[in-house]
Amino acid sequence: MPRQYRTREGEATALDTKTQLTTLGSEAAPGPLMVPQKATRLIGILAVAMENFAAAGSFSAIVRLEGPGLPKGPEVIAINAGGYNITTGGQCAVCAQFFPLDVEITPGQEILIFGEMCGVDVGQVSFGVTLIFETS
Repeated sequence: MPRQYRTREGEATALDTKTQLTTLGSEAAPGPLMVPQKATRLIGILAVAMENFAAAGSFSAIVRLEGPGLPKGPEVIAINAGGYNITTGGQCAVCAQFFPLDVEITPGQEILIFGEMCGVDVGQVSFGVTLIFETS
């Protein structure tokens, strides 16, 4: 089946706070993320979360999908977890992973993508999320 993709990215800098992912690289305001008109299902996401460990501790990273494009309500996907026992202020490299879904959608409606840092505030978590739509 044909597929269409929609991507957003951004940084969560506060613990247990929904941070809307609204940018797309050099596009600071790409506009609303709309479900493609010919889309039939949300079949998965490609997602990555990378932390900077400005503080020691362990964390988890979740992605929340919300909005009128999801008629059955929000979806929450755990995409990463980790931790350090010392403050490093460093970075780590993480590869994007595919998370399969089978979610009903409403074509032409908006989906909001949020990233959230949970557990311990490790400084900053950067997110990249691509929605994968099956189309007719």
